Amino acid sequence: MARTKEFDERQVLLAAMLVFWDKGYEGTSINDLEQATGLRRTSLYNTFGNKRALFERVLACYKESIMASLFTAMDSTQDIREGTRRLLNATLDVNYAEQNPGGCLVVLSVLESGQHDTESRASLERTMQELRQGLRQRIARACQRGELPANLDATATATTIATIMSGMMVLGKANFPRTALKKTVNQVLELFD
Repeated sequence: MARTKEFDERQVLLAAMLVFWDKGYEGTSINDLEQATGLRRTSLYNTFGNKRALFERVLACYKESIMASLFTAMDSTQDIREGTRRLLNATLDVNYAEQNPGGCLVVLSVLESGQHDTESRASLERTMQELRQGLRQRIARACQRGELPANLDATATATTIATIMSGMMVLGKANFPRTALKKTVNQVLELFD
């Protein structure tokens, strides 16, 4: 008779997410994951497969929680400028929240992409493209509504915002003061003029 799981997979993924976020993919050992999740390696392997498969699940969890919350902040208003301000401020909140390791799991993983296999690198690239695409859709919609100039290049603007978000996370991880990065938020909004 198969044993039933006696743990909450989501909680395990959140615990593993913090370890990968803090130590990076290569720096995270199975022992680290055992300690953080409270599971033995056999339970980790039986539930999630190998380390790469667990990382893939962690990345999906990050997208469903952290990244989704950024778009929720952006979508909490109909005004694209205010929405973008909220998105960027929420990005800073993620970086500076005490319970988070700082930076962004995706950005930090991209920076260490040489440590990932082809599948993980492709997954990270897709995630960055999803961020840019989500921004582009919202900017294009604002152009169609007349909220932004009709000739604004939504793709280039979305790429710029995604680049700035990534840069803010890297600088935040490098202990730049939050006040300095908040000034960047106002400058980004000038892209819409």
